[in-house]
Amino acid sequence: MDNFFPEGTRVWLRENGQHFPSTVNSCAEGVVVFRTDYGQVFTYKQSTITHQKVTAMHATDEEGVDNMASLTELHGGSIMYNLFQRYKRNQIYVSSG
Repeated sequence: MDNFFPEGTRVWLRENGQHFPSTVNSCAEGVVVFRTDYGQVFTYKQSTITHQKVTAMHATDEEGVDNMASLTELHGGSIMYNLFQRYKRNQIYVSSG
């Protein structure tokens, strides 16, 4: 991946067939460290990271949306994360269409 995300960037990390909301913890000497919102830490060589492995998280995905169809990344991880964000704000009802 030519242009990599700077430290602190919010990303979706695909690992074992699942998307994890994550933050780039460090990117130095060709090694990138990600920390998921669930406390897991993953380390990769920068040269092995592809767009299929890591994608930037859109701001609306991070904040949560009312309508699931308006998520910019529509996969299991983003749906569950959106529900979690809304639950934390006591906004448990969403539409999907």
